[in-house]
Amino acid sequence: MYPLTCHAGFNAPARSGKFEVVGFTVAVDQADQDTEIALVDDPAILQSGKAGKIIPSLTSPTDQKNILVHKKLFEGDGGPYHSTIEWFPPETIKTRYGISLFFENIKQGSLCLYVR
Repeated sequence: MYPLTCHAGFNAPARSGKFEVVGFTVAVDQADQDTEIALVDDPAILQSGKAGKIIPSLTSPTDQKNILVHKKLFEGDGGPYHSTIEWFPPETIKTRYGISLFFENIKQGSLCLYVR
């Protein structure tokens, strides 16, 4: 298990290709606002490309077909102390195309997607 990174070693969780998702962690930006994140196995990713994409916040993640995980914390869930969201499924999830991301209210660069 290791986090997805770019060539320079920084976290880069949106990526094309086939791999197994083991889980993710992310830091919440502002605890007094709703927080949402969705990982999508996106068929629109070019297989010749190396990166997934960021799904614009104007769309809903539920408009996507292949949602691997969709987490949402509403304002006040867990009080002012919910600062991280973690998700580790009991079984790994295999991607077909690669991961694209939808998110709101997360700290930039804090998302670590763990793969095998």
